[in-house]
Amino acid sequence: MAAIGKILVVRLSSIGDIILTTPLLRSLRTAYPCARITFVIKKQYEELLSSSPYIDELITFDKKEGLKGLRRIKQDLQERRFDLYLDIHKNWRSRYLRFCLHARKITSYKKLIFKRTLLIWFKINLYKTVKPVYQRYFDSVRHLGIHYDGLGTEIHVPSEKTEMVKSMLSEAGYNLDAPLVILCPSATYANKRWKSEGFVDTARYLITEKSAFIVVHGGKEDELLCAEIASAIGSRAVSMAGLLSLSGSAALIQLSALVIANDSGLLHLAQSQKKPVIGIYGATTRELGYFPVEQNSTVIETDLSCRPCTHNGLNKCPKKHFRCMKDIPSQKVINAAMNYLH
Repeated sequence: MAAIGKILVVRLSSIGDIILTTPLLRSLRTAYPCARITFVIKKQYEELLSSSPYIDELITFDKKEGLKGLRRIKQDLQERRFDLYLDIHKNWRSRYLRFCLHARKITSYKKLIFKRTLLIWFKINLYKTVKPVYQRYFDSVRHLGIHYDGLGTEIHVPSEKTEMVKSMLSEAGYNLDAPLVILCPSATYANKRWKSEGFVDTARYLITEKSAFIVVHGGKEDELLCAEIASAIGSRAVSMAGLLSLSGSAALIQLSALVIANDSGLLHLAQSQKKPVIGIYGATTRELGYFPVEQNSTVIETDLSCRPCTHNGLNKCPKKHFRCMKDIPSQKVINAAMNYLH
């Protein structure tokens, strides 16, 4: 194959999925140090990759512009004559951008939709091996000799964001000598959220036994939930939901000793900062590819025949008992947390 000088990567959303592209981007840069790498991303997520040393250009798609905005991006891309196009989203938008692109090489990753459907709907498990999504991305470039380097995900945080978050924590009463524990009690869908009282019980125990300082964190849409949990925990807890951008959230996590999170983008953001993570999983299972990287992480889950019941999440339990989350005792999470805080 002729030399690769221009590479286009498309992954429009969401937080976790974009973070999981970073090992691939790092390996692409290693394999093609002189290539120009362009990445297409939704505007609300651009901050995740804006400081990446592996990308030369970010092209943002504003969903508000709709098809008109997508058409404008496509026209721009068609003029570039890319050598390699990696579609690691594989939805109608990424396919639309791919059509008539005239790239010399076009490749995409396999979503394993058939296996996923059998597992979720009929509980027939055809997954011979469990392969995380970030490793599936590499399947699309293995024929080019590009392989995962084992170094995990990474999101680069500007130093000014770290200083800003330090100042905010100081104003909230945090002493830098105490272990900072971050709770992420939300998730996009209701059946991926552990019970609020579980987070409260865990936080109170860590405050009593380890003098921990607790930050309850999430997006703007999680402000009420996080405020209620912080209030129930007591004086050594504060909610910072809705106060930080994505890079600000990464800076907050960077300062922490431990992150306890549901299956959400913040869990993957924590792993990108190489912080210990306790992931609480209910509706989804390991086969679907979104469990945390094994290093420095613990997964808390229950063994139920109805799991998994969904790929992305649902706003109710199909069985109406929600046992996958209700059956997870606080003590199980506490024990895992104490192992890390020792």
